[in-house]
Amino acid sequence: MGTEASQLLLLLTWMSPAFPTGAFAYSHGLEWAIEQRNVTMCAEVRQWVEDLLTRGSGWNDAVLFARCWEDDAAELNELALALATSRERHLETSQIGRAFRIAAGVFAAPALDDEEIAYPVAAGSACAAMGIDRQHALLAWLQGFASTLTSVAVRLVPIGQTAGLEVLRDLAPVIARTAERAASATLDDLGAITLSADIAAMKHETQHSRVFRT
Repeated sequence: MGTEASQLLLLLTWMSPAFPTGAFAYSHGLEWAIEQRNVTMCAEVRQWVEDLLTRGSGWNDAVLFARCWEDDAAELNELALALATSRERHLETSQIGRAFRIAAGVFAAPALDDEEIAYPVAAGSACAAMGIDRQHALLAWLQGFASTLTSVAVRLVPIGQTAGLEVLRDLAPVIARTAERAASATLDDLGAITLSADIAAMKHETQHSRVFRT
């Protein structure tokens, strides 16, 4: 098996929903937004995820992920953890990051061994260390981000499996454009303005009845 095929298979494994990071247990604050009836239909799910991808935490994570091919992973990790806008966002990125690092260790030694590691830095540094193409990795990373949040809406709104696939179909061009932007971005391009999503993540901390950890 050639190097390119091996790298692609490794990327597909790492970004698969079946990879044991526990990402399915986190809603990124979307559970609270659904509970408050702020997100109740497919169009609202698509817009919520699109905003995160283009101008929110998804965008910041994509930039941090992409910089792992060039910048120091320890410095990126410190910045990634500092950018978490709430206690639950910090919990989410650090817990999934830790789980990814442990599981990825089956395939390769971790590029960063900090006790706390943000998910985009854990995944990005691992992909970079294994020589995986950055553009391919970004597409897979962003697709995974969108799929995880769409899955939350499928279960909680609920919008149903077919509608969830339609959301992902409509987000495909957004994911492609975001990956292209992030590939050439620098740390100066970091920044988010999705205040509703940030507030939702904060409000979720005290939500009385909840399914997800964040």
